[in-house]
Amino acid sequence: MKRNKKILQITAGVCLIAIAVGLFFGSSQKNKGSDQQVSDAEFERSRAAVEKAVNHGEGDGSYYRVLKKWEEEKLPVPRLSYTIPAAGTTGGKVYSKSQSEGYGDHVVILAPKDELRFDVEVAEQGLYELWMDYRVSDQSFLNPELRISVNGKSQYNEMNELRLPVDWKTEVGSRKVDRYGDELMPKPQIVSGWKSTGLTDPNFFFTEPLKFHLQKGKNSISMQLDEGYILLGKIELKNSDSYVLPYEKYLTAQKNVENGMESTVTIEAENMSLMSRKSIRAKYVRDPQVTPYTYKHKVLNVLDGYSFGDSGDRVTYQFRIEHSGLYQLTLKYAQDTNNGMPTNRRIEIDGKVPFQELEHYQFRYSSGWKNETLHNDKGEPYSIYLQEGEHTLSLSIDNSEVREIYHELLKILEEIDFTARDVNRLTGGLVDKQRDWRIEKYIPEIRTYLQGIAGNIEQQKRALTAYAHDENLSVIAELEHAEDLIRDFVKAPEDLPHYMSKFNKGESSAYGRIKTILPMLLYNPMHLDKMYVHNGGELPPPTAGFATNAVEGVKAFLYSFADSRYSKPRADDDAVEVWVNQSRLYVEVMQRMIDEEFTPATGIKINLSILPDESKIVLSNAAGNTPDAALGISYGTPFELALRGIIENVRSMDGFNELAVQFNPNAFVPYIYDQGVYAIPETQDVKLLFYRKDILRTIGENPPQTWDDVVGLIPLLQKYDMNFYTPLGSDNAYKGFDVTTPFIYQFGGRLYDPTGSKTVINQDGAYHAFEFMTNLFTVYNIPITTSQFFQSFRNGKTPVGIGDANTYIQLKYAAPELGGQWGVLPVPGIKNKAGVIERWEPTYGSSSIIFKHSDKKEQAWKFIKWWVDAETQSAFSYQIQSTLGDKFLYMTANLKGFEKSAWPSDSKAVIMEQWKWIQSTGKVPGDYVLEREISNAWNKVVFDKQNPRIAIDNAVKTINRELERKLKEFGYFENGKMAKPYVVPTIENVESWVSAHGK
Repeated sequence: MKRNKKILQITAGVCLIAIAVGLFFGSSQKNKGSDQQVSDAEFERSRAAVEKAVNHGEGDGSYYRVLKKWEEEKLPVPRLSYTIPAAGTTGGKVYSKSQSEGYGDHVVILAPKDELRFDVEVAEQGLYELWMDYRVSDQSFLNPELRISVNGKSQYNEMNELRLPVDWKTEVGSRKVDRYGDELMPKPQIVSGWKSTGLTDPNFFFTEPLKFHLQKGKNSISMQLDEGYILLGKIELKNSDSYVLPYEKYLTAQKNVENGMESTVTIEAENMSLMSRKSIRAKYVRDPQVTPYTYKHKVLNVLDGYSFGDSGDRVTYQFRIEHSGLYQLTLKYAQDTNNGMPTNRRIEIDGKVPFQELEHYQFRYSSGWKNETLHNDKGEPYSIYLQEGEHTLSLSIDNSEVREIYHELLKILEEIDFTARDVNRLTGGLVDKQRDWRIEKYIPEIRTYLQGIAGNIEQQKRALTAYAHDENLSVIAELEHAEDLIRDFVKAPEDLPHYMSKFNKGESSAYGRIKTILPMLLYNPMHLDKMYVHNGGELPPPTAGFATNAVEGVKAFLYSFADSRYSKPRADDDAVEVWVNQSRLYVEVMQRMIDEEFTPATGIKINLSILPDESKIVLSNAAGNTPDAALGISYGTPFELALRGIIENVRSMDGFNELAVQFNPNAFVPYIYDQGVYAIPETQDVKLLFYRKDILRTIGENPPQTWDDVVGLIPLLQKYDMNFYTPLGSDNAYKGFDVTTPFIYQFGGRLYDPTGSKTVINQDGAYHAFEFMTNLFTVYNIPITTSQFFQSFRNGKTPVGIGDANTYIQLKYAAPELGGQWGVLPVPGIKNKAGVIERWEPTYGSSSIIFKHSDKKEQAWKFIKWWVDAETQSAFSYQIQSTLGDKFLYMTANLKGFEKSAWPSDSKAVIMEQWKWIQSTGKVPGDYVLEREISNAWNKVVFDKQNPRIAIDNAVKTINRELERKLKEFGYFENGKMAKPYVVPTIENVESWVSAHGK
């Protein structure tokens, strides 16, 4: 009985526990559902709050945002069309039918900066596309760029930087080999002919033409050509039908079509008939399964995916089908870059996408060669109908698949910046971990903002995972890290002031992690070996077997012992030996130009060799093994070599004056020693003022022209939590002559006394300049350190600042969302008594030298004169761009050469204006100590709060001791006196030397 009672008690206890557990989990599930609903509602509220705060109720000026707004407003897309003949426009120059290059009607020719205007009456307001007939003139090899305004306004940023597509082809029968038997890349040629196209998104987030909003009635449209030369025919305002059938309907339409013959048409990927950029190129891959192949020489056998990976890239191939029918398409590709991200290609047959699934066909990451037969999600291959005859196959790249993700990530960055600015306004940027901040008391919405940011990161992480079909990618991990960092701040917003390095500062912050993802979304590299158009039959395997690879590897190894490129070159008494301090690709382009142009014209052979390290020059001189000349030598090296008697004075060479007038006289200053000039400039850099048009327009300010303007602008920028940037504020603690001497020269100061034995940086204008360049940071509080001006300018933190040519290239090609919203001007300066703004800036670049012990000085001099000539330098700039891509811009020091070069026209005039104010620093033995001590003095004032006068006077003592010691070392100073005069290179004595015929 007792035992039964115990069992009953245990059973009752278990039942009670089960009921309690049931009640608990039921309650948990109920609460979980309730919490989920609250979470979703909270996220939507947070997103709305942070978006409203950042955008103040409006989106940015990108086409993506504006089009979304138009769609929300349900603006109509009329089916009406309007044609404006060329004769119905004003601006440009009208040509008759006989001069129309085959158009058969009147045309207008437009040159850079020409503006075309026309009016159009529309019966219905709405969104219209703008189509035009045009032909690219061969006067320029640059893609035409234009800007458009409708009724005096740009409706979105992209209207300021539109590009017209241009087709390129390679020279027919242009296969050439170099001295080693390796195949050279063929030269591209522009395809002339009339084209009809709708203006498209320059950033390729949309495949259909851009829309423009026209009001009912009269609309005035203006079009300015910024780059290139074009003939323009009629203009149409209409809406095209871009609908493409899905595969299922496409296949139904082909139900009575039989399969094609069992045959395989092979298309070699290196044999492009057309390409959208001249830099899309073939390359050599040593792989026996890649065709054509030889183990002895390099032959172009694949399409280089690194040159075919940018948005808007397109290649076209021609092939022939012998029998009409349904065929499959297989691509042999490799995609081993971009951190495992997939890549997309738009596939067109005869200029049209056959069905929807080929509008954005995705190729997964593959580290090796892979045969991909185009197929659906089930793995079933697509069938494409092809009629007997000639066809074209086109592959192109666009960003439409990542459009939403990219712009949402950009929005997240804006929101992080906005939140960081709110925090900095409160804290003044102070980082004091001993101080507690009650952030939510002063910014009540801070937690809501952070929740909205974290929620959007989560959304984009899911969207990116769905796009890439892989949740283990590094980009997904970066977003997860960023989300975790933001959610930590959601829990504890008061930590934000102490840990901004986790929020928006540095590459490891949430901001930095998201920023690194953006370029990967827009880069789509994919190597191609060949394409197969086939129906049945077995295709060759994509990779060779182990045995084949082993045999070919042994053959290549054995041949290397007989290969002339790996053996010591035999002495050629007739050839001029030239070392070049450039990359291999640069040297290959240079050697080809020499072999095709210089040597046939002069009979002088030139052998180029890569100079990996300039220190090799001194060692080779000690061994008596210097070449005849060298190119690409950095700006400081010629003086050091001249001081030691290693190189020749080119000022004494025949034709020096005639050559020198092609350059700015001041470009020679770093290459002067005593009364000689020891190098000829090749390239030179430039500093420019960069400014955000949109931001300055918002605050009602103009870009500054003088440093007084800058000082007046800084407080206004700081009021909006923005600032000004000067290279003095870079993250490099060493402040070289490139960032300090501009102030000294603009203030009328000098570095040395006339003898070069003492410095005068503590006197007159030089001291005033030093005081000003410290006051910028100690009084006007511009940031002491800005690690990346480009990124700070891009996100609007620093909307005005001084940058170089690299900044220009980054903004033009890596910040598509800023199209038309930034500009460049000469750097700020000091207004002199005559009212002229002196904008002095040094310039640094590379140079050409001739060695003193050469027995071919005359031949070497003829070569250098040819190499730095305007025509050669201009041609080289185009060759480099066609080889490496539009982003590789060559900045020659030859002024006429630069005017004719491939550098974009939108900044050429500004650069030429700034180059009028070149003032480089002359070299003096021991000048390194002057550069170092100015930097040290600046750091002591800015960081250690030392008095400027004390800092500069202490620096002068150290500098004078070292200058005297170095002059004594080289025989200019003895017994405390100058033993012989030392001529300090200045702009005045250079201008007296470097002149036409000595006048």
